[in-house]
Amino acid sequence: SYSELQFEARAMPSLEGIPGRLGVGAVAFLGLFLLIDGAQPVIYDLVEFYGKSVTWGIVGVIPTAVVGYVIGVICLGVSELLLGRFAAFRRSDLGDLLVVARTGSGMLERAYEQDTRDAELLKGLFVAFLILGGGVMAEVRNPYVRGYEAMVWTALPCAVALSALSLMFARRAVLRARATAKTIRDSSFHMARESL
Repeated sequence: SYSELQFEARAMPSLEGIPGRLGVGAVAFLGLFLLIDGAQPVIYDLVEFYGKSVTWGIVGVIPTAVVGYVIGVICLGVSELLLGRFAAFRRSDLGDLLVVARTGSGMLERAYEQDTRDAELLKGLFVAFLILGGGVMAEVRNPYVRGYEAMVWTALPCAVALSALSLMFARRAVLRARATAKTIRDSSFHMARESL
């Protein structure tokens, strides 16, 4: 139907999804940079050298943002592969999407869409924060970090805690999306029974 097509069009990647994917990618990108810098400490000096140039400021910003976006999308995909096996983190099925779309209620569609998007981004952050934790661990070997080891070791449990919190809140968003669809399905069933 027409409302289902409208809902499907809004569910496609939009401008609203780009900042979330960029944010996930930025966290993972930092983790990857720390992993590389921990293995090859001269990388920081190289990035610092190029980062100060005006040319890099003009030419390097957009490709870096694109790479961050791509890394964010990859984190979302990896999280779906890892967590999709568990019922607690599985996306709502197509039936839920159709139930919400058939209501024709923009408010319900937006709520469902927001919960689905939040769950996806939070699951991506689960992966991104794990990468960041790996990068923090790699930095301990970096000779430039000498004297700051306590700060580095404090950052590791913080990254792991943020990863765990991301999972917890992703679970809540998945449950909210499912509850929205279930409530609509149940109310439609009861209304149909009463009309008989």
